[in-house]
Amino acid sequence: MQSYLIRRLAPFFIFNILTELTFMIALLVQNAAEVDFSFFPLVKTTGVLLLTTTVSFLFVMLPYAGYLLLLPQKYQNSRLDKTITLLSYAFFVFSILCEETASQIFWSEYSSAFNFIAVDYLLYTNEMLKNLDQAYPVLWILAGILIAAVIIVMLTRRFLLTSIPAPKFPRRLFQSSIYAVVCILALMNIDIAKLEINNPYNNEIAKEGTYSLFRSFWKSEVNYDSFYMTGNKEENLRILQNILAESNAVFTEPSRSVSRQISAFRTEKRANVILVVLNNINAGFMDENRRSGTEKITPNLTTLSRGGLNFAKAYATGTDTLHGIEAALLSLPPQPGISVIRKEDGNSAYTLGSVFKSKNYDLKFIYGGYGFAQNMNRFFHNNGFTVLDRPKWRKKDVVFANIWGASDEDLFRKILKEADNSHAAQKPFFTLALTLSAHYPYSYPENRIEESVNNSRREQAVRYTDYTIGKFIEKARTKPWFDNTVFIFVGDHAANAARKKTELKLSLYKIPFIIYAPGIITPHRIKTPVSQIDLAPTLLGLLDFSYESRFYGQNVLRNDYTSRLFISNYQQLGYWQDQTLITLQPVKQYSVMPVSVSPQKTEKLLDEAIAFYQQSSELSRPLLPDGK
Repeated sequence: MQSYLIRRLAPFFIFNILTELTFMIALLVQNAAEVDFSFFPLVKTTGVLLLTTTVSFLFVMLPYAGYLLLLPQKYQNSRLDKTITLLSYAFFVFSILCEETASQIFWSEYSSAFNFIAVDYLLYTNEMLKNLDQAYPVLWILAGILIAAVIIVMLTRRFLLTSIPAPKFPRRLFQSSIYAVVCILALMNIDIAKLEINNPYNNEIAKEGTYSLFRSFWKSEVNYDSFYMTGNKEENLRILQNILAESNAVFTEPSRSVSRQISAFRTEKRANVILVVLNNINAGFMDENRRSGTEKITPNLTTLSRGGLNFAKAYATGTDTLHGIEAALLSLPPQPGISVIRKEDGNSAYTLGSVFKSKNYDLKFIYGGYGFAQNMNRFFHNNGFTVLDRPKWRKKDVVFANIWGASDEDLFRKILKEADNSHAAQKPFFTLALTLSAHYPYSYPENRIEESVNNSRREQAVRYTDYTIGKFIEKARTKPWFDNTVFIFVGDHAANAARKKTELKLSLYKIPFIIYAPGIITPHRIKTPVSQIDLAPTLLGLLDFSYESRFYGQNVLRNDYTSRLFISNYQQLGYWQDQTLITLQPVKQYSVMPVSVSPQKTEKLLDEAIAFYQQSSELSRPLLPDGK
């Protein structure tokens, strides 16, 4: 006898499948240049989509299945049953259309199915809704979805009920038990990561939205050993120790880590440090990199670069702000998936702040936004920083703010005030600050900059941030601590590298990196390519610190420095050295560019890439200097 439960769920399932297939076809057409249309990859893409749709459907329909189980037999197919089923179906149709629309919007932004970025948006719903409202006509979109849902329900409602007699409760309980067992087996045994193919677009298109969203919520990080090429651990360590060896460094755990004691050649400089991470500002906005004839938008950063150390070829490690902070603070190659800052391991990490803390510096994290998002507050607090994000500011500290937080003017005023406080307490200070105004929606106070119709809204926001930097340095010059302070301005992440590209492209990862300290350093333009992870050891070398290091970066100012760049886009991990880019990819594969590189050189660089990424993934939670 035909299953009553299956027949009642069938209209919901058929609509769900047809909608997902329609969305898949639309994405295949939109991304035709990137998708693999070979027979087997296309069949596998479709099969995985059907599988993920079925799994998510089983879980989404659990409440309705429970309703069918508990509804007394005499009320099956009654007016009450018809009303509840019709309302459930209408809500289901509306929800699926909303999910597909949201998936399309997310795809247009990230070229990806829902991932942990989407999870973040849902966790901070208020900010997400305000951001959407500023970017899209949300009410009109919802109205259109509602109209479409009503039409679909009116055309298909006659299929909702069935002439099959409702079985008695024991029979319904048996069917529901099988349903529950299938859900449990799907939860325990289906791993979409094992079904992926080489083409990332096919993989992302194959992920049904609801399945992808909840999977990302449940498991928002990627295990390196499971998906990437690995090597012998002892050989990895030998390779890294050869690379990181210095005449003034002694490896303290030679059989198990890269931990080493670095001894300075000169007397330590007890200088203050203000490290400013420039949110959403890549090297393309710097005047020196803009096309001739275009308007200048970063005159103050340009002035600082000419008066300090200008690392003209600096490269970010990732595509988001957290990976930028991670690289600068932990000197760690990027890990697949989320940043260490968001992981539990990151809450007791070895950081640049750990070194300054061991030397009795006053550590502060200052941010005009809300640091509870993405675990920033917890990370900085647990790693010895005093957290001063927007909720801890006084009301009068904020002159202008948007939905994300206070303006950069307010941020730099706060930095100055906290520097004054530390100086008054006779403590050297290390401050890490994160700007905000160059982030969408690119809003800032009026009458601060000269706006131009030739610049985009984002370029205007960058011009405003540059303006605030100029005012900040101008004011800092009047402070008694200025001559003994190192100012660092570094970009956070690549330019749209995660959104439109299937392969890593080094040029997209270029960022500004300036160290300004007129009382301490001699101005110099450094044309050697450097990585974001080189910031920490370079700064500590500049200050002539003796310290314990677990860093994977190197001091750029050393005569024997060799450029090694690390770039990533959540899944692909790039290692650049000597004009060659090795890219480690999921499913334990790699690629090399240019393809003409000799097998011997490819093998050597591949071994180095694996050593860096595998070893650093195992040591994402190294000990603090005091052993805690």
